[in-house]
Amino acid sequence: MLRRSPRALLLWAGAAIVAVATALLVGTDLAALHRRAGALGPEVEVAVTTRDLPIGVTLDAGDVRARRVHRSQLPPGVVPPDAVDGRVVAVPLVRDAFVAEENLAPRERTGLDGVVPPGMRLVRIVVAGPTAGLRAGAAVDVLATFDAGTAVDPEGAAYADPTVVVARGALVIGTDDEVASDVAAAGEGLTLLVTEEEALAVSYAGATGVVTVALVPPEDARAATT
Repeated sequence: MLRRSPRALLLWAGAAIVAVATALLVGTDLAALHRRAGALGPEVEVAVTTRDLPIGVTLDAGDVRARRVHRSQLPPGVVPPDAVDGRVVAVPLVRDAFVAEENLAPRERTGLDGVVPPGMRLVRIVVAGPTAGLRAGAAVDVLATFDAGTAVDPEGAAYADPTVVVARGALVIGTDDEVASDVAAAGEGLTLLVTEEEALAVSYAGATGVVTVALVPPEDARAATT
């Protein structure tokens, strides 16, 4: 009968102890993972953006991808990938963001109509000078400069200064990529989201003065919804 040396027996005993300890550790970890998964809730498939999405974009399949996330780790209102096709972005989204219902215009609203909240208006203005660098999602103050003697507001009251701010923190919804030659000679076009009162002032400024815009920081931008 083959006798094993005490050293070999000790090695075998050590290996057995390590194996038992490893099995216990793995079992404990697996049990902890199962408990954690149960606490987090089931996984659901949600829509995540594949690129930055400014306000006014009509979503299609290429704008989002599917991602599986535990339900308890999701913000409220996140929608599945098949619920966004054809919807209009009402609140801008950055790349890899969850798409929530609050980011989207109501389903029955399409195109630019989908981004105009109650009490707001979309206006197109022609700006004196270039608008290079301005893109949808930027915020601007609209400035109007009047000739001496014509610096009055739509109500007929005189402006104190020849240059005044007629809209503050207006959200740029779009820019003119191609404009007619007569418009191009006068300046470049921007579509802005403004209040009902500002729409009157902006229209008046465009008809009687020279309109320019000043880029403002994001903190000064007016919210897209009210």
